[in-house]
Amino acid sequence: MVSSSLPTVQERGRNTVQRLLDAAERTLESDGLEGATVPAIATAAGMSVGNVYKRFRDKDSLLQAVYERFFLDSFAANEFALDPGKWEGAPTADLLSTLVSGMIEGYRVRRSLVRALLLYAQTHPDPAFRSQSEQLRLQSLGLFERLLRDRRADIGHPYPERAIRFVVMLIGHALETAVLSEAGGGLSSGDFLSHPSETASELSRIVYGYLRVRGSERPRALSQSRRLSG
Repeated sequence: MVSSSLPTVQERGRNTVQRLLDAAERTLESDGLEGATVPAIATAAGMSVGNVYKRFRDKDSLLQAVYERFFLDSFAANEFALDPGKWEGAPTADLLSTLVSGMIEGYRVRRSLVRALLLYAQTHPDPAFRSQSEQLRLQSLGLFERLLRDRRADIGHPYPERAIRFVVMLIGHALETAVLSEAGGGLSSGDFLSHPSETASELSRIVYGYLRVRGSERPRALSQSRRLSG
C-alpha cells in the first residue's frame, strides 16, 4: 500500500504529517468516521485547514494514511510479541489462551478507533483500496497462524493446516463483527467486548475443541505482558 501523504523532505514537514495523523486518529476515536472532517482534524491538530491540504490532497488521502499507519504499527507490535523465540517451551494450550485474550484486549481498548477505520475501509468506493486494506489488516493474523503451525504436533485435528487457518480467521472475524456492531448497542456486541475475561474463556474453549489441542483440559493464561495489538 502506497503512503497517501504528500512528499516531505524536511524533518519539520514529517513532524507536521505525524501531528495530523495523530489528530485524525483522536478525531476518529472521539467523533467517529462521520465526525472526522478536515476542519475538525485541523482544529485537533492546532493548525489551519490550509495547512492540512499542504500535506494531503484531500480527506480521503489523509484517512488512508491514518489507516495504513495504524495497521502497520499494529503489525510491528504483534511481530515483536509473536516472535516464536519468545514462546519457546510454553504449552500450546497456554499459548492459545494468552493469544485469544490478547486479541480481545487489543480490539477492546481502541474499539472506537478500530470501528471507524474498519467502516472507512469497508465503505470505500475503490475496490483496489478495499482489497489492499484487508490484506494489511490480516497480516497480524498471519503471525498468529504461523505460531500455531509450529505447534502442529499438539493439534489433533485431522487437517491441522486447514483447521489453523479457519480458526484464526474465525476469531478475527468475530472480533471485527463485535467492534462494528457495537455501535448499534446489540446484546451480543456489548457482552463480547465489555466482558473480556468471559469472552476469552468461551472463545478459547471453541478453539481448543475444534483444534483438539492436547493438554487443553485446564488452560491457563500466560503473562499479559505478551498482549497483542488490534
